[in-house]
Amino acid sequence: MPDQPPFKVGDMVTIRQIPSNLHDAADIGTPEVFRQSLGKTFPILGFSPYGHLELMVTRKDTIWIEPEFVEPAD
Repeated sequence: MPDQPPFKVGDMVTIRQIPSNLHDAADIGTPEVFRQSLGKTFPILGFSPYGHLELMVTRKDTIWIEPEFVEPAD
């Protein structure tokens, strides 16, 4: 398991970059959800065992993103 990111549940983060290798294998619009979230701020809901941040980016869409693609919100 990677080191715990310097974030905690409830912290607000802004998505500054999206992974270049996003796949939409399940045909659920994953790349578009990430693109629409770019530059926006969300609270951290949790962490995956691999250190990804869980963010609820719409009322029905949750994404998991690596901490290097976000920064603490101002």
